[in-house]
Amino acid sequence: MTALLLRRLGGGLLLLLAMSFVVYGLIALMPGDPIDMMIQADPSLTAADAARLKALYGLDQPLPARWWAWLTAASSGDLGYSRLYAQPVLDVLGPRLVATLLLAGSGLALGLAIGLPLGIMAACRPGGWLDRSAATLAYAAASVPAFWLGLVLIVLFAVELRWLPAGGDGGADAAGLGRVRYLMLPVVTLGLVTAGGFIPFVRTTMAQSLRQDFVRTARAKGCSERRIVFGHALRHALPAVVTLVALHLGTLVSGALAVETVFAWPGMGRLIFDAVMGNDFNLALAALLLLTATTLLANLAADLLHARLDPRLAQSA
Repeated sequence: MTALLLRRLGGGLLLLLAMSFVVYGLIALMPGDPIDMMIQADPSLTAADAARLKALYGLDQPLPARWWAWLTAASSGDLGYSRLYAQPVLDVLGPRLVATLLLAGSGLALGLAIGLPLGIMAACRPGGWLDRSAATLAYAAASVPAFWLGLVLIVLFAVELRWLPAGGDGGADAAGLGRVRYLMLPVVTLGLVTAGGFIPFVRTTMAQSLRQDFVRTARAKGCSERRIVFGHALRHALPAVVTLVALHLGTLVSGALAVETVFAWPGMGRLIFDAVMGNDFNLALAALLLLTATTLLANLAADLLHARLDPRLAQSA
């Protein structure tokens, strides 16, 4: 297990380092650097002023030198200053990351609460009405765009019934149960879409487990069906399911832009969109790398959980 952890951490750090250079280069290639935008906002600045400012901030240096200077500062905790929010980048990222993790974690939990039992029951009754119903629900949830489903829920529950707010997080006045009301619609949207991916995977994995020799042996010994399903088949299928759940967390954290936009949820997705559109280079770079690191950590958690549940993987590492 230790060797697996060290190898994954080393690979993750190298990948994060390479991604930082790629993302930095792509953002540097975007038209208009901060000095150019200052000149557009203040016509009194001359070309000499622009050259002096670019030299002051190191923008006249080659790309590798500028990236190394940024990396050196970032390693000491200095991620720069956000032009859009007039705050240090770290102060902007913290609350947004917490909001995205809250949304993604709740959506993942709801998707798992729907997908896991339906997949298990469908595998236990192949070809039955429950299997067909679960397959229909999975196909519908997986094929419906998240933004469209979110708009439908807003029209139904916020506009027509007026039970829930249409978006936002309630601001500083919403706390505890008050914020839950703002979280319900985006969580249901993410949860239903996520369940659409869980149901067929759990169903297929459980069906394969139920066809194994040890299941036939358990039935021959007279074990109850409940014990066979949950004590034997599900235990055999659990490593693959846990891996899928951990990987889905990384996907949800980095891919919740549509849901956050529809519901005006102040998370990382909207933050990156606003930073890119507003040419806030420091904020966009730090936010993209933070999401990359979060995805890498989710993949690492998936590997460790898989190795914990299947010791053969840890021994092979």
